[in-house]
Amino acid sequence: MLWDQFVDLLRLTIVAYAQACGGNLGAGILAFSVMVRIVMFPVTLRVARAAQAHRQAMQKLHPELERIRKRFAGQPERIAEESQKLFKEKGVSPVPYTGCLGGLAQVPVFLAVYSAVRQAVVAGGRFLWIGNIARPDMILTIVVTALTCASLAYSTSELPQQGRSVAVLFPVVATFLILARTSAGLGLYWGVSAAASLVQTMVIGRSAPSQAAA
Repeated sequence: MLWDQFVDLLRLTIVAYAQACGGNLGAGILAFSVMVRIVMFPVTLRVARAAQAHRQAMQKLHPELERIRKRFAGQPERIAEESQKLFKEKGVSPVPYTGCLGGLAQVPVFLAVYSAVRQAVVAGGRFLWIGNIARPDMILTIVVTALTCASLAYSTSELPQQGRSVAVLFPVVATFLILARTSAGLGLYWGVSAAASLVQTMVIGRSAPSQAAA
């Protein structure tokens, strides 16, 4: 199958990176993960910016949407009609198609990379303090969970406190529980992804004021 061939190609690329890193599989996985994120960064950044722009547009329309709901309370069809008129007038789509489609388009790539890392890590080996990257490592789990927490906390800073706590807490707990039972090799890939997400969110955050001023 084409999918299996693609995953196998990525796995061989990881092995090649490992050979370039002195035969260390952990270093190869880390280098490969960084390279994938660098290649995908322009796409993920564009998708994230589109999602942020849509979120900001919806926030601006929120007061008017609330007025429509109050004015036509008990008339769901009229609310939907007036809301659609408002969206059309302001040139805003109620659904963030660009962000959704862009995000879905990246899923196969990251699933293939994940599968390739999972296959490659079976060979095991030492990396830094990790005795065997084919087995879980608690220190790495804590580090990656902290990175995930920082990324989520930064990206949800605009949410109300209660909503922000929920948006951060559950993914962070899930990350810790999964990584505590997952090979350290996959943890390395996960960590690179979390770090890339944090950098991406910071880049968007810094560019937002200048875009607003423009």
